[in-house]
Amino acid sequence: MKRFFLRSLLFLSPFLIVVGVELFVLPIDFFTFRVWEALVIRKIHSILSGHFYPCMDITKLEISGDLARHTSFAIPKRVKWITDRYGFRKKDTEGMKPQVVIIGDSNIAGVGLTQEQMLSEVLEEQLKVPVYPYAPAGSINTFLKDLRFQKDPPQVVIVSYIERDIVNIPFPKLSKRRERFHSFYEWRDKLTQIRSVQFVGVMLDRLFKMNMLYYVRAKVGNGTLKDNYHFPSKFGPMLFVQGEAANKEVPYERFRKAVETIEACDQILRKRNIRFIFLPIPNKENIYHDFLPDPRRPVFLELLIRELKKRKVETVDTQKAFEEEYRKNSALLFFLDDSHWNPRGVRLAADRTVKLIEGKGAE
Repeated sequence: MKRFFLRSLLFLSPFLIVVGVELFVLPIDFFTFRVWEALVIRKIHSILSGHFYPCMDITKLEISGDLARHTSFAIPKRVKWITDRYGFRKKDTEGMKPQVVIIGDSNIAGVGLTQEQMLSEVLEEQLKVPVYPYAPAGSINTFLKDLRFQKDPPQVVIVSYIERDIVNIPFPKLSKRRERFHSFYEWRDKLTQIRSVQFVGVMLDRLFKMNMLYYVRAKVGNGTLKDNYHFPSKFGPMLFVQGEAANKEVPYERFRKAVETIEACDQILRKRNIRFIFLPIPNKENIYHDFLPDPRRPVFLELLIRELKKRKVETVDTQKAFEEEYRKNSALLFFLDDSHWNPRGVRLAADRTVKLIEGKGAE
């Protein structure tokens, strides 16, 4: 038995050495193309509370947009990422109580952007109040269950979704956690903030992720693109995540369900004396539909914004803002090699959001 154990250990020793070097010697982002891949939590969500590894500070030259991985179309971007103790992309500040919270997807988390270019940072600069990027959070239900915001609710909650995901927004539900169990949840949350606990969680998660294996596999493989999602434009080769399929007509039932869901978010936050603002992000295919083989303009987002305003739901008209900026100023508002908005798109949305918050009108 002892001999078998020694032979097994000898056989596995090269693998163990390589894994040890990756975990304890090399930088955490060494075997990744983007910071997101280095910091995103894959498995150990029971120990690590947020979406990213906590208390991290990384600067990296990213060489892979989400639509041009390992191809000649990838445009390098130097980005800085800082995460707080809760695992969200925000500089850690003791006792910070955000007045504005943005619940959203990878656009709000700032994929492709350096830290100061994120919507939350731009809004914080303009509003002069703490703004927190609660992203990617999945839905408003995660926010409603978070003890941080139950104890110190923000004044304003902005819910943001990319256009293609709006029809799939989960219906808001109040947390079913009973008051008598709050002390347990508070104790659990405090436990996850202990640095030694977080260190163990990060190491375990990195072990499961096997970044080195995927990195080598990606390096060996050849990058390919779907021809129907790659089209020439006056800005250069433009890549789309869905192509023409993104602009297809949305059935009325799904449209109605999306409107009712967003309206329910507004109502549930009003009951908590929190101001609700909906911030839709147009699909890249929406604004640049004229570069697609079928150049017909989609109308889903325009109709949705109109209906929400009719129901007195505060909504940022990003459809009008983005469309006008492109038509009048030939503006590129998304990364060419990525599905996410670029700094110009972020700032345009921020300007309109600030005007709405300050009561100066969103148009």
